[in-house]
Amino acid sequence: MTNQDPLAQLRDIHLPEAISAWPPAPGWWVLLGMSTIVGIIAGRGLLQRYRSRLYRRQALQKLSLIDTGNDAHQQLQELFELLRQTADTVYYGQRFGGLSLPHFIDFLQLSGNSQCFQVDQKTLESALYSPPIHNDGRYHALFTRLSKDSRQWIRCHKTRAPEIHPC
Repeated sequence: MTNQDPLAQLRDIHLPEAISAWPPAPGWWVLLGMSTIVGIIAGRGLLQRYRSRLYRRQALQKLSLIDTGNDAHQQLQELFELLRQTADTVYYGQRFGGLSLPHFIDFLQLSGNSQCFQVDQKTLESALYSPPIHNDGRYHALFTRLSKDSRQWIRCHKTRAPEIHPC
């Protein structure tokens, strides 16, 4: 008989190989597919929103250029030209830009914040349609206020056309 130690006959425990992460289970494939679809839809929606607001960015950029001018009479005329162009761009085919000044001001108030464009109509008409009076402080104050209101209107106007009845 051999006198050997019985513990010497034991072998080490061998663990099984680790479970591979690839290929993933079917549930992970479904989750990946759904996430991809949601990502594509969200990306398209964000891109569409970005593109649909291009006119706002361009109008605000042009408004900043108008603000840098020196002649308040010319700035007022350019400001209303910009507002009319923007209105015709937003509400394509409805020609709100062609409204008379009082009706156009009403349109701006209805389609934006009604607290904006609260100015004296006669002063505005004389500032826009009479020959320019240089160094008139009223025009500069009027332009400053209307420029601020215009910036707010361009940023926040409603994209659904208001009901205007130009009678």
